[in-house]
Amino acid sequence: MNKELDDDDVFYGSKKKPVKETSAAPESKPNSYGTAYKAPPAEPYHEPSPQAQEPERDIDNEITETRREKHQAAELLDITKLRQQAARHSSDAAKLYKKYRSEEAAMVKYNENASKARRTAEAYEQKSKNATAKADDKQKDLEFLQDRKAERARIKIAKLHAKSAKLKSKESSYLAKAAKLSMRSAAKREKAKALLEKSKMHEAEAHNLTKRADRLSKA
Repeated sequence: MNKELDDDDVFYGSKKKPVKETSAAPESKPNSYGTAYKAPPAEPYHEPSPQAQEPERDIDNEITETRREKHQAAELLDITKLRQQAARHSSDAAKLYKKYRSEEAAMVKYNENASKARRTAEAYEQKSKNATAKADDKQKDLEFLQDRKAERARIKIAKLHAKSAKLKSKESSYLAKAAKLSMRSAAKREKAKALLEKSKMHEAEAHNLTKRADRLSKA
């Protein structure tokens, strides 16, 4: 009886079993001189030490530098705040000065209109005086006139007195208008001066804040 055949014999027949290839060193190849070149053996890997990876830090110096930079940043913030406040005061001063000029212009306008009204009143006053003077002259001559002429003279005298009274009324009206305009002018003047005072105060505050900021920036 034949020997029992192994499974590998049955599969491969009479041939030898294939040998599994093992990782072999790379074959040496001949160099330009004909001799074989062998690669040098790989050196073992050594992990670098912590001292070689990161140099020693000076924590105290880093803290000092950080504090110095923090102090500089705080100073810069203070200077910026002061300049911002100064700019705000300067803007308020400019706005108030603009209003002051506007109120002053209105004051001048009211003054001029009041003066014009007074001049008109003076003209009516003079006309009223002239009418009264004519009436007085005719009244003096009345006794030397005859009846019919005297009657016409009395009518003329009455008309002259009426004209004088009318002119006097216009004079009073323009004087009242002048007084009203003068009152408005005085109110505008008071308001203008108050606005100018506030403007000067804001301007002074802006100047002081700017000086403080300049001193801090130079320190």
